Amino acid sequence: MPPTRDQAVRSAPGRSALLLLLSLTAVLVWAAPACAHPPARAGTADGPVVLVGVPGLLWEDVTARDTPTLWRMAERASIANVSIRTATSRTCPTDGWLSVSAGQRAFSLRERFTVCEPAPRPQPVAAPSAVEGLDGVFEHDTAGGEVWIPGYGSFVQRNDTSVFEAPVGLLGQAVRDSGGSTLAVGPGAALGAADASGRVDRYLDRPEDLTPGLLRGAALTVVELPELTRLYPSPPESGEGPADPDDVPAWERDTALATVDARLRALIRILPEGASLMVVGVSMDTGPSELTVALSGEAVPGGVESASGFLASDSTRRAGLVALTDTTPTVLAALGLDLAPPTSGRVWHTAERPPTTEAAVARLVEFNTAATVVGAAIPGFFSGLVAVQLLIYAAAAGALHRYSDGQRAKRALVLSVTRVVALAGASFPVASYLANLVPWWTSPVPFLSLLGCVVAADALVVALAVAGPWRRSILGPMTVVAGATTAVLFLDLCFGASLQMNATTGYSPIVAGRFYGIGNIAFATFATGMLMAVAGCAHVLISRGYRHTAVAVALAVGSATVLIVGWPGLGTDFGGVIALVPGLAVTTMMIAGVRITPARLGAACATGVVVIGSLAWSDLQRPPTERSHFGTFAAQVADGEAGTVLVRKLAAMLGTFGNWQLTLLAGCALLFLFVVLNRPTNWRMGALQRAYEHAPTLRAGLTGSLVTALAGFAVNDSGVAIPAIALTVAVPLTLSACVWALQREDPVPPGPPDPVEGLSTHASGHCGHARQRPV
Repeated sequence: MPPTRDQAVRSAPGRSALLLLLSLTAVLVWAAPACAHPPARAGTADGPVVLVGVPGLLWEDVTARDTPTLWRMAERASIANVSIRTATSRTCPTDGWLSVSAGQRAFSLRERFTVCEPAPRPQPVAAPSAVEGLDGVFEHDTAGGEVWIPGYGSFVQRNDTSVFEAPVGLLGQAVRDSGGSTLAVGPGAALGAADASGRVDRYLDRPEDLTPGLLRGAALTVVELPELTRLYPSPPESGEGPADPDDVPAWERDTALATVDARLRALIRILPEGASLMVVGVSMDTGPSELTVALSGEAVPGGVESASGFLASDSTRRAGLVALTDTTPTVLAALGLDLAPPTSGRVWHTAERPPTTEAAVARLVEFNTAATVVGAAIPGFFSGLVAVQLLIYAAAAGALHRYSDGQRAKRALVLSVTRVVALAGASFPVASYLANLVPWWTSPVPFLSLLGCVVAADALVVALAVAGPWRRSILGPMTVVAGATTAVLFLDLCFGASLQMNATTGYSPIVAGRFYGIGNIAFATFATGMLMAVAGCAHVLISRGYRHTAVAVALAVGSATVLIVGWPGLGTDFGGVIALVPGLAVTTMMIAGVRITPARLGAACATGVVVIGSLAWSDLQRPPTERSHFGTFAAQVADGEAGTVLVRKLAAMLGTFGNWQLTLLAGCALLFLFVVLNRPTNWRMGALQRAYEHAPTLRAGLTGSLVTALAGFAVNDSGVAIPAIALTVAVPLTLSACVWALQREDPVPPGPPDPVEGLSTHASGHCGHARQRPV
């Protein structure tokens, strides 16, 4: 007698794991990385490099009327927003200048959390000396000489031992080692230009003292225009320390902007032809954190110009957005110097921008608006998410166990509502991404528009889940919601992850934890949605006798998900691959009807190692400036320097337990899943077990999701956020299946049909497998 399909599957217990390994290996071989052509840089200097730091400068400040010099630069140069996140969540000027110096996230001593200590005033090393101009004429300039920065060693030591190991002094030391000289204007600029010992070749207190000869004599000039910051309400006079921020009198921002613009205009007039000019908002110590300004051009007769476009970098991989730490390698590249390995930033390059300056600047302003609105909304969003999820669990617990046999009509209505509410809860994460399909940030009330877009997208997904014929099956609505979640994030990764940027469950350029690929929160949503969708599809296929096809679908969808999550430049999520492979293997083996053993789980983990090793090796072959963090981490492992990264991620993961909201959400979701849904009802077993009877593959999807959530918790620096968000999707989807099981087994009294379940809910008594419909 020939074996049945199930017997054939069970006769090869390792088949699913082997197929998974072969599928992933074949896809990796087929998708070998193409040779990428490096983008054009934002210009290299034929003369000196001048870096102007303007703390607090925003694109909304740049207008043709109020700041004409900056506006003309925006017309003729390359422009972008700058993410100024440093080693702390609030970047003040001293933090920003130290980060420019190090090319890595740095921090300073704090006076208060929002106001750091002012930059120390440099002290002279010797008397001023003569400066030789390029024309061979000696110009005796008594404006300043070599200086050293008091207490500079404490900045070096504190940052060298921090989790980022920021090498303060890297920029100035690189210039000095190459035989060049540095010139700084202002205490903050001196921090940015100082070498490893805290010395600057020449120092000026005021930008008015700059001359063409001084600019020509320095390879790198760093200028601070601090009028928009609380540290210096006006340029400090010689011999006077910075004003106490608490003693600063009220002053008009428009006046300060006019001063900044006038000083920049005076600087441009004396720039040597061919000099490279970069203007960067190095910090934001007034008001909430925002994205600041970056402009880059080359001095020509009559002003500054370059290839007009948006600035971008391989740090962000987004046109019009660069990171503050990108400034350092860009300056070094403009000077023709090799990039230092400790630099975490990448060189600026140009990308296409709108044809008019008005449209380009407006786009940067709108992007900053989206970032600030989402940044302000995130705490409330997650508090609301926790509250809504807990209310859903509490209401569902009452609906499942409250009503007696004499209240079946009311119970039927409550169960129908519970199912819709559960689907709405599970749809909330994907709705937060779909909301970005609508330009809500252009609204006069962007926060309300964002909220309205999220609610509308959530309602749309739920309507799709309960509107079609699939609503009559146990896993139909669940599969639609999970499938929509998977499809939206998969396509988003394919097209640049624009929906994740500035999404409440995505990533923010202000927080700057990630700028491209898939974030940890999105990974938890994506992985859970995929595993639950695979379980729903497998239920349909197996009920029709196509178990082999169900396994093949699980492998194909799972392999594609693993690939896009891990591939450098797409998902670029190192920890995501580690977490997803075991969960996918567990789900696939359960769909195949194969018993899960330690050996098979070990094979799945080995598969994950092969996949990660292949991706890291592939990325490592790229030039250092083009690698994602896959290749960077592989290089750190090879050099024995990966310990710092691992320690930082471990500390961040353990620190997430301090987020009581997400910890509470994860704990309550698990209690609801394994206590409330498993608690016996008026029938012989709990609702979860009844759902498993009708749809055994539900157990496979849920188990795989829990395995991935646990692994993601262990290997990602987001820690408890991974299982919390995964359960936010998995538990409501499971609840919707449990409600269906109770509705099918609960006789409904005569009356109008249920608006969601229709005639499918009018079964009575206990439905055995012989009586239940296949899907």
